[in-house]
Amino acid sequence: MPSFRAKVLDALDIKKDHIRIPTFCTFPAPKLSDPQTKTADPDNLTKVETTADWAISQTIKTSELGPSNRKDKLDILGFVVGEDPGTTDTTTVKGVNPLPNAIDRLGDRTNTADFQTQDYTGIHYLGGLYDESNEKLAAMRKSSMVPKAHQSLMWYPTSAETTAEADMVDHTHKDWPSDRVEQAQLLQDDPYSDSLFYHSTKIRFFLTGLDDVATTAGSGDAAANHRGSVRMLVLRPKIPKVTMRVNGTNSSFVINHDYLPNWDTELFYDRRHQVGGRTHKGILPHGHASTDLGNANSDAITSYGITYINDIRDMNVDTVVSSPTYGHSKPSRMPAITTNGAYSTADAENGLTPFDLLTSRINTNKYAVLEDKVFTLDSLHHGAAAHHVCNVTIPYNKKVRFQGRQPNGTADELSNDTFNEPLNLQSRPIVLFLSYNQRISAQVTGYTTISET
Repeated sequence: MPSFRAKVLDALDIKKDHIRIPTFCTFPAPKLSDPQTKTADPDNLTKVETTADWAISQTIKTSELGPSNRKDKLDILGFVVGEDPGTTDTTTVKGVNPLPNAIDRLGDRTNTADFQTQDYTGIHYLGGLYDESNEKLAAMRKSSMVPKAHQSLMWYPTSAETTAEADMVDHTHKDWPSDRVEQAQLLQDDPYSDSLFYHSTKIRFFLTGLDDVATTAGSGDAAANHRGSVRMLVLRPKIPKVTMRVNGTNSSFVINHDYLPNWDTELFYDRRHQVGGRTHKGILPHGHASTDLGNANSDAITSYGITYINDIRDMNVDTVVSSPTYGHSKPSRMPAITTNGAYSTADAENGLTPFDLLTSRINTNKYAVLEDKVFTLDSLHHGAAAHHVCNVTIPYNKKVRFQGRQPNGTADELSNDTFNEPLNLQSRPIVLFLSYNQRISAQVTGYTTISET
């Protein structure tokens, strides 16, 4: 049944167009001839070599399960909604990055050799937030130059006219300024003058279990483990609150906010895991005096990521009064501890087992949980139990602002290109699959529904 808004628009003979932007359906992949072996070693990642109609998980953690070299393992398969916003190189610059460092797509690389230098991590960009090449989406923007195929009136050239002459009389039915100052005034008077209404992103994942544990060496008892548990998480990084205070010495205003969430060290916060023990194997849970670096603060509870631990000992509090993050602690990786009890320059990896990570609670102070569920895949007997369909809906239901058209260099005129990065879409959702004792493959279809405001 049509909504009240739709009825009013119909009565006024106002047509509001809408579109569905598809998500990516093909993903970077390791070598197709042997993808399972290529993604089995968490310490030696294989390179991205091609693209495929599926995405395969990457093993990130293994641990001893019992005698006779029995082991368990944890695989990860993740998707970040949208395109690459520009991620931090966490291998050299240990910055604060709220999103996992996903793999760039082949189409985003001008050189195939550069594409093949990337490590396969099992985490991909999903797209589906904006499509610069879609003419219908451009036609819906108030600021855009309407593509010719979507114009309501077009003077096509006659035999006596050139194409350039005919282009001069294009009529786009857009009341948008062509001057950068006028555009700035318009956006100041009405910040939502260039906006689109985002409804939701709907994604369907068809998951398949790949490992046959009955034939996998050292994987544990086949009869007990052929149903691999998979945990699906739909997360969104929380944006810290921004406050303002006044500097009493010079009557200036100072913006203050916390650091963004750090995927490396702030994804999980579980009070069942203290620093002493498996979380940091260099810190023993019991024993010596508090002056011993290996045992001090062993009862502390700190957040951690899939690989690293947040530094609970050196809180890295920003003490610069004029800094916007003054008084807040910057997330950082905890250093490792050497055999003599001193800190080393290396980062300590958490010693948690695959089961620990699979069942850890999300740090809800930093990440909002849209969905969290566990299901099993039976890769031993195949059939219906070897597959699972996950239907994920990520709601937005908001007007999303854009910045209008880009200036034409140093001139006052505006170019035909628009700013396509949303201004008030706070953070990008993340869909994460953690698979216990089983590699999984996902085939993905989905779209984001967008309508004209």
